[in-house]
Amino acid sequence: MKMRLCSLVAAGGLVLVSACARQESAREIDWAKTALARNPAYEIVATDESAGVFTVRNTTTGRFETLKLHDLIATPLPPRTAAQPAPAPASPAAEPVESPGTENDSAGTQAVSQTTEPEAGTAASEGSLAQGPGYSIQRGDAVVPTVSNTLEGPGYSITRQAITREDSARREETPDTPVASNVERRTDPIVCQGDRLMRIDGETIEFAGDAVIAEKGCDLYISNARISAGGVGIIARQARVHIVNSTIGGMRGSYEASDGAEIYVARSTFTGIGRRFDSATMNDLGGNAYQSN
Repeated sequence: MKMRLCSLVAAGGLVLVSACARQESAREIDWAKTALARNPAYEIVATDESAGVFTVRNTTTGRFETLKLHDLIATPLPPRTAAQPAPAPASPAAEPVESPGTENDSAGTQAVSQTTEPEAGTAASEGSLAQGPGYSIQRGDAVVPTVSNTLEGPGYSITRQAITREDSARREETPDTPVASNVERRTDPIVCQGDRLMRIDGETIEFAGDAVIAEKGCDLYISNARISAGGVGIIARQARVHIVNSTIGGMRGSYEASDGAEIYVARSTFTGIGRRFDSATMNDLGGNAYQSN
């Protein structure tokens, strides 16, 4: 009887010890699971409580890892430190410039050799006081070098020519003929209507039909221009037209003035027949040329 009682007491003690061990193990599993859940470096994927193994994903690398219960160690979170600004890059130290010199045997130092004599190939010419990049100072009795009359560069060559008195006189007598680099071609005429001011200066324009129409009080100024028309060059009706140093031409006439129009021309060339009705006026201020087709 006593033996049976002892056996029952022993068995009950083993069951109690086993239950306490399981309860302690369960508490350890729960603690480890809670600790891993607070760790931002890992994400729990699966838990094997009987084996004490956790399957987690590393949030930094994205790889899956296996952690055992007895390998986990609890540590406090590291203190948060404020982000420090990146230090400004230090300016590079200026490298020492080596200067030519000769060794001093007694002091053991180098003496810098300086000279004011011109180098080979840049020696001052005879009679020159000083020379440098882009300048030369010479004595008063020295011969002044001849300036080249030709300017050359990549893709161009410009030659200066002396202007004689005959050239100057011829230039004053001959009106300047405007030369435009680009020729504008138009199908429709340029129309100036109403009480307004319009200027055409330095233009070279070719028209398929009539060129310029000024009417109903328009005040038109044409200067340094070349106008060529398939019809009439200038049509003026109840308008004032001033033409200076220009060339006006048309297949059906250079100009046509009517209805009290006033045309003032100076130093210009007209190619084609000009038509003026009784109510219009054509004022020739001199230096003009009239040519028929």
